Amino acid sequence: MQSTDTQDLVTRYKRKFGLAPGYPLSESMVLQHWDLERRLARELRESRPDERWSVFERCYTALYSKCPWLNEGVDDSTQDDELDFGHFLTLLKGARDIYEVGSGKARLLTYLARKGFRCVATEVTRERGERWTDETTNVAWHCCDGVNLARFEPREHYDAVVSTHVVEHLHPEDVVTHMENVHAILKPGGRYVLSMPHRHAGPMDLSEIFGLDEPVCMHLREYSWAETEEALRKAGFARMEAAYVAPMAVRRHLPVRFAGTGYLSYLKAVEGAVGRLPTALRRKAGRLGQFWLFRPEIIMVAHKAG
Repeated sequence: MQSTDTQDLVTRYKRKFGLAPGYPLSESMVLQHWDLERRLARELRESRPDERWSVFERCYTALYSKCPWLNEGVDDSTQDDELDFGHFLTLLKGARDIYEVGSGKARLLTYLARKGFRCVATEVTRERGERWTDETTNVAWHCCDGVNLARFEPREHYDAVVSTHVVEHLHPEDVVTHMENVHAILKPGGRYVLSMPHRHAGPMDLSEIFGLDEPVCMHLREYSWAETEEALRKAGFARMEAAYVAPMAVRRHLPVRFAGTGYLSYLKAVEGAVGRLPTALRRKAGRLGQFWLFRPEIIMVAHKAG
């Protein structure tokens, strides 16, 4: 019989990675993932720019091949595309051609394709990407390193680029380059819609279930609103908006969502105040921030000049 501590660890792990409650997961599998991901993260952080794509591809292939439950064990029965992705219909209104960086199993793009968008998916490894998708979904798969997008795609071609929980996985040295390349493949007037965990609520990678204060796994760095806006501005974007999407419990009944530059200014002021708190209080405030419209997730829309 498992100890209470072991059961709690396995339960927290399943909840974090969306695994089915009945999936046969053991403590040793969790610890295997923990040891592997910390080692792979060190390799990613120490990688040189000229070798980065091959290192990232190798490390992510190793992660998903050696921890296959991260793909196989996901509880698809609890997923609701309208609840999870409905806000993208507002954020992408007027766009037609969509390019996603780091598509995973392309669940978001499969949803958007059903809504009439023309969608291109990308992933650094087939262990997470194309091999897990349905060929009937009308989503095209393209090769990409996640950073130098303009080497793989025509410039000024897409109405919108999307990334969900990708930027925190990039090498910090590559983030502005990634955003410059997003800017390059967008049409004039196009937009980049990105989401990622907020650093005040983190760490949001595997480090979280082991009680660490900073990410030591595959989130190579987590960011704030101000840092994200500054990086986007350096990359050439003309205007940034923060987007609010109500917590799941609220949007089951009322799809509350909005975006604007004024909201971004408000969030930067809040995070500045929260950032001065001691670590434990800062984490708690970051995760409970929905009470003052400060979600633990950054959702930003960056606009390219028309």
